[in-house]
Amino acid sequence: MDVTLSSCRLQRDLCREFIHARASRGWSLLDEGFDDEGFSGASVERPALERLFARIRAGNVDRVVVYRLDRLTRRLADWALLVRLFDHFGVGLTVVSGMLDVEGGSLARLQLDVLAIFAELERDMIGERLTDNRAARRAHGLRTAGRLPLGYTTDHNTKQLTVLEPEAATVRWLFTEAAGGKTTTELVAAANASERRTKTGGAWSPRAVLRLLQNPVYRGRHPDGSPARHAPLVDDELFARVQSLIAERRTREPSHRTPFDERFDPFILRGLLRCEQCGHVMSPSMSESLTAKSAKDAPRYYRCRTVGCDGGQVAAGVAEQQAFEALQRPDRRLPGRTAERMSLHASVWHHYWPRFRHLALLEVFTSLTWRSRTQRVLAEARRDWSEIDAALASSEGGRPRDEL
Repeated sequence: MDVTLSSCRLQRDLCREFIHARASRGWSLLDEGFDDEGFSGASVERPALERLFARIRAGNVDRVVVYRLDRLTRRLADWALLVRLFDHFGVGLTVVSGMLDVEGGSLARLQLDVLAIFAELERDMIGERLTDNRAARRAHGLRTAGRLPLGYTTDHNTKQLTVLEPEAATVRWLFTEAAGGKTTTELVAAANASERRTKTGGAWSPRAVLRLLQNPVYRGRHPDGSPARHAPLVDDELFARVQSLIAERRTREPSHRTPFDERFDPFILRGLLRCEQCGHVMSPSMSESLTAKSAKDAPRYYRCRTVGCDGGQVAAGVAEQQAFEALQRPDRRLPGRTAERMSLHASVWHHYWPRFRHLALLEVFTSLTWRSRTQRVLAEARRDWSEIDAALASSEGGRPRDEL
């Protein structure tokens, strides 16, 4: 197998050799890998990077080693954020390609800043080229990317859609039956009874059938409705007939919800805030669907939905601010470790992503309770760390503090 220099596997091998060469300095490698295979450095919201920060917050990492800076991030703003976080947690950063350490003085920091600028420039230029290329291909009716719909495969050379039987027969059958008046529920039952399978080989659901019947790809179009070059599986008349029947049965306007990434969930008290009166977890609530825009602009609340309980609701911003204030004011009677972690999280709170804020509160507080009578959040700080220590020891195999 041909392994290129850009692969995570080869980069990790080079970093491993670099660390082993410095074993005399006490450097040792964590058993856990932090390779975000398939994720772009354009975003810092990546699963492996989040695991790395969890280990950093737990105090298990002294140094992060990357082959090139653009493997860590390709955005200058994220680079500035990462540097501040590394500084706050006392973690060093070494870039193997160039032999640069973030703590190596002002000149080394300047070199890394310049590398970050060029990494973002390269990302932007690549993005512009891809956008132009896709626009040109779509203007000629060519496919650019996306999932393969049932009934099609791709040509090995052109990557364009070609008809695939007998999947295409299933698609035509579904459209014909739907045009005859069968509902999606009836179609699901009939398709599963006759062992007609989805693209992945699974059983049908009403949502899957409805999504297929509304897909303009089957009438020779792109998903956005623009003209395409692939062969249609149904004609325009049949497709229009099915859409008319679906619209007649619709009881409400269809929603256009975009799946929201839980890592950007603004409800940092989700699952943590409890109602004092009934003891149940309070539910996040919004007047509209949770999207990237509504997460910033729409009013948010935490509500007690227990029947018969008058715990009421609290504005999310109010409860979350009070939780942060509790984090800023550790009780002098608390164990030193608790006070230390609270102070550390409070110092970098405004640099945390929402998910990290949630995890920080989960780490240092055993309970957060909304007292509707006083309109205050009561925070109970952690005094016993044995459960967390046991979980960390289990995940690390009992290893001491290491360097990555």
